[in-house]
Amino acid sequence: MPILNPRLNFIDKFLKHFDGVFSTKNQRTLFREFIYAMFRDYKRLSLAAIANSTHTNYQKLQYFFSERNWNIKELNDVRIAILQNQRTTRAYNKGVLAIDDTACPKPYAEKTEGAKFQYCGTLGREENCNVAVASCFVSNSKHFPVDFKSYLPITTDNPKNFKSKLDLAKELIDDAVAKAIPFSSVVIDSWYTSTELIEFVSSKKLSLVAEVKVNRSILFTHPQTKQWRYLKGNEIIPLIRQFYKHKLKPVSLPQADGKEKTVLTYALRTKLKDCSTELQVIFVFDKWSEHDDKDVHILIASDQAISVKTAITTYLLRWGIEEAFRELKDSFCFDQYQVHQQEQIQRHWIMAFLAWTLTYWIKQNGCLSKILYSQPQSISECKQAVASLIIIDSAFLLSKNKDLAASLYKIQSQRFKKKLEN
Repeated sequence: MPILNPRLNFIDKFLKHFDGVFSTKNQRTLFREFIYAMFRDYKRLSLAAIANSTHTNYQKLQYFFSERNWNIKELNDVRIAILQNQRTTRAYNKGVLAIDDTACPKPYAEKTEGAKFQYCGTLGREENCNVAVASCFVSNSKHFPVDFKSYLPITTDNPKNFKSKLDLAKELIDDAVAKAIPFSSVVIDSWYTSTELIEFVSSKKLSLVAEVKVNRSILFTHPQTKQWRYLKGNEIIPLIRQFYKHKLKPVSLPQADGKEKTVLTYALRTKLKDCSTELQVIFVFDKWSEHDDKDVHILIASDQAISVKTAITTYLLRWGIEEAFRELKDSFCFDQYQVHQQEQIQRHWIMAFLAWTLTYWIKQNGCLSKILYSQPQSISECKQAVASLIIIDSAFLLSKNKDLAASLYKIQSQRFKKKLEN
């Protein structure tokens, strides 16, 4: 069933906030149709597929998407303002700002700007792909993407303009602060835990909770020589097990099923090699999950007064950004664009952000409570529910316009035509 300019009040209410970003009525109409179309299921997402599903002129849609003068930053600023203006959706200071990157595999798109043969976490191997570095607000009850930056590999054309993933991470942190997004800590995984980023966060007077790789050198008192030495994490682990086993402290962590899991920990105040910031280093002797291939994790916390339990639970909130990436890709085709220019790719990404946010806004505000008997619990379920309502509304529009129905579907049956007339 095609989308035929449906009118769902709660969607229109949300989209009306963005009217000021677009200069013409035509732009606003095309933007609205594009967002509605994002709720469709596509085997391969393309502008042609969207144009077909909305019965929009392909050339007009392409022109809107590629050449029209509308600003990605302005769209995102309005999106964040909508979220922050409502209690049900806003960020609050008990959540964290998680930073990570996600890859969009493009194995056959040699001409796609910014795509490079590099490690792709989605596939678990190196592949030609685009990479977005993103920030996400995460708490125990909420998560939503805040912003993204395109990672463009260094080339002979842009050596001076090159920005590393760490550079982009710093920009995302600054942007979140500028947007007045409240959060208790910046949370990053071991790849981003460089001296550069640790000291950057410290200079901003922000709290950092992160994981470090087991080969990271840590200032540690050797139990035999009693001297402070820089030892790698994987050298310290057996020393703790052998000499400080009696000092391991159990910590109970809440699980998703409501139960608790007890892990053994060892904490100390120290420094990492080549890093001036004093840190609390926490060894966690357990797996994060049954799929985890590591049985020991090393965390750092810039707040030396933070409890071990709080540090661990704060870090584990980081998985919320992985969930956001999965939802963006599975439900809103974040990685399934068929455009080649960097600006077009970024416009596709912001549209996926907006469709995700609309779905989140609908779910958090109970917009479907008076329509459906059972309420969707996940982004995917909510998206499917909205998609069904769009189809129903489109069918209703067809029932009101028999000429349009007959022309769209080329109805030949005289018997069925009589039903339409009645």
